[in-house]
Amino acid sequence: MRMIIVRHGESEWNRIHRYQGQIDTKLSDVGVKQAAALAERLRDEQINFIYTSPLQRAAHTAAAIAKYHLDVPLQQEAALLEIGHGEWEGKFVEEITAKYAAGLHEWRIHPTRSQMPGGESFSNVLKRTLDFKERICAAHTNGTVVVSTHDVVVKVLVADVLGMDMDRINCIWISNASISMIEYGGDLPYLASLSDTCHLGRLAITHEGQKAI
Repeated sequence: MRMIIVRHGESEWNRIHRYQGQIDTKLSDVGVKQAAALAERLRDEQINFIYTSPLQRAAHTAAAIAKYHLDVPLQQEAALLEIGHGEWEGKFVEEITAKYAAGLHEWRIHPTRSQMPGGESFSNVLKRTLDFKERICAAHTNGTVVVSTHDVVVKVLVADVLGMDMDRINCIWISNASISMIEYGGDLPYLASLSDTCHLGRLAITHEGQKAI
């Protein structure tokens, strides 16, 4: 099975460096254009199923892709939600830095032992993401599925296929509206592409352009 994993297009809060987590923010104007460019990139792919996070920034991105694949089932999956940021949600990066500096440092350097105040544990995100992966691999032994999701979920899937230490996930940069592709099956799964944005051109956002990570 081939899994095409896409991170949603830029959201309004990505644009202004505000932590969003599971708050249901919409795509920015740039994000809408990114989703359209991503959909055009995948237009001729033979896709068998599309899964998306219920949050509208991911669902809008999935819907843009689905416009070119009207006969392909599209299903929302709570397992694909972004990590819940708890008290950080709705705050700007400067506010997090000022009030939660130690916690932010731990999240970035040692996410597996991090616990955002009132937020979701990393272990829960890890479990729901890998449970989803195993379920989808069993349901789609052949063919191609698209997964429209969020930064942390993409990083977990990539780190898992590479056998990485999960504490190193924040060394992976996943661009908005990027494609990461994993091939499952055979003796070993392998990462075929990572955070590919060649379809975005000038719409691509570098890691310097997005601070709320």
